[in-house]
Amino acid sequence: MRLSLATVAVALVAPLAVQAQSLRPQVDAWRRAHEREILVEAFALLAIPNVASNQDDIAKNVVFLTEAFAKRGVVLTPLRAPTGGSPALFGEIKAPGATRTVVFYAHYDGQPVAGGGWDADPFTPKLSRYQNSAPTADVPLPAPGDTVDPEVRIRARSASDDKGPIVAMLAALDAMKALKQVPSVNIKFFLEGEEEAGSNHLGALLRTHKDKLQSDAWLFFDGPVHVSGRPQLVLGVRGVMGAEITLYGANRALHSGHYGNWAPNPSVAVANLVASLRDTDGRIKLPGFYRDVPVMTAADRALARALSATDDSVRKSLGLAHTELANAPLGERIMQPALNIRGIRTGNVGGGASNAVPTSATVSIDFRLVPDQKPARIRAMLEQHLTTLGYTIVRDPNAASTSGNRSRLAYVSYDSGYTAVRVPSVLPGVQAVKRLMARSYGQEPFIMPILGGSLPLFHFVEQLGATVITVPTVNADNSQHAPNENLRVRNLWDGIGVMTELMVGLGREWAPRLQ
Repeated sequence: MRLSLATVAVALVAPLAVQAQSLRPQVDAWRRAHEREILVEAFALLAIPNVASNQDDIAKNVVFLTEAFAKRGVVLTPLRAPTGGSPALFGEIKAPGATRTVVFYAHYDGQPVAGGGWDADPFTPKLSRYQNSAPTADVPLPAPGDTVDPEVRIRARSASDDKGPIVAMLAALDAMKALKQVPSVNIKFFLEGEEEAGSNHLGALLRTHKDKLQSDAWLFFDGPVHVSGRPQLVLGVRGVMGAEITLYGANRALHSGHYGNWAPNPSVAVANLVASLRDTDGRIKLPGFYRDVPVMTAADRALARALSATDDSVRKSLGLAHTELANAPLGERIMQPALNIRGIRTGNVGGGASNAVPTSATVSIDFRLVPDQKPARIRAMLEQHLTTLGYTIVRDPNAASTSGNRSRLAYVSYDSGYTAVRVPSVLPGVQAVKRLMARSYGQEPFIMPILGGSLPLFHFVEQLGATVITVPTVNADNSQHAPNENLRVRNLWDGIGVMTELMVGLGREWAPRLQ
């Protein structure tokens, strides 16, 4: 993206503008008188299962959210893609005299809970004290007008990812009304319904409703604050691409004494494949992989190192004696691509182990990508690597059952994958959001050039030409996608505060758009 001198000048001089008084003390005073009501509504939303594949549960979430926003005067309309999928919910507030339009994004679907590990029903929300990411004791809801210890956590699936920010949006609207404040920007709400299922229909949905979704910026309320607890403003996300590879041995299990050093062992083949893909320091060994990876600038390196001030305490909390590449800063590592081994399945261990050569082995991989890397190119490099190793790639999972060449076959499948996105920090809109975050939190946010996790932001850039800014609000140790997912109550209060500040102040803080 090329910036004009005028744009850069506005970004540089804007921090010198006279700072308005923060709304946070007033918002906090209102919230302290209404904590029970906020938590009761949060519990009601979190009690509704929301796995994207269950359309009955998705429909229940749609009804609840439609009614909740309607109470605040916002009419939500389901937006659907012609290709199918769960609906996104769209609503808007038009502010008189506003020249800027901002979309507030969150998603209402969540991860599955299969596999156990929860201390109680994931869809029976509780207030709990936590220690080392595990609940220790339950806490009752506060009485009307009373407050709750802000270190207590809401334990439920999707509490942090991503229903908590939706609760904060609703409470921010209530706070504005109670404080007789009005938005200074036109606000649009976009609540996605299949983010945790890969957003497979999102591109078509955005294309279909492009005119309705035009804006000056999208504010994404997803993801955690910095591990230190300090707020962070995120300029982009890594892309992602998943792959699964199955290698084969004989067409039946073979006695390891009779055939163990004669018949090819697919478990060994997969282990060697993994070793050929990455080293122990995380460097990806595919030939030409780093050709599209930009060299990290000095400015980005400085930001990354600032983000890594707490690395030692994070290592200690995770029980790690060391981390990859000689304890390289986490902030730097996040800004580089990564290859993760999600799992390997082959044979058995423990009481199920037998002295046999297994018939197949599967490795599941995810790549995290940085700007300029394309999933299609990664797939091509991976397949070229397998071909170089002597494998014939097949797309049919049953191909090996009839082949006389099983030990040279590699069945490969992929998820859709998507590219990374990043916006320049000097954009006036980014700088305006930064100042309002500092005003609400009482401290400057970290600037996170790119988030370690992945979100399908590229759809918004490709289909709408959107400027996407991520404003995380939830705690870093929230166990998202895992048992006992939680949202620290103080982070919910922070989310209400910063969203109110943005709704009321962004139009004044961000120079008016020329008509």
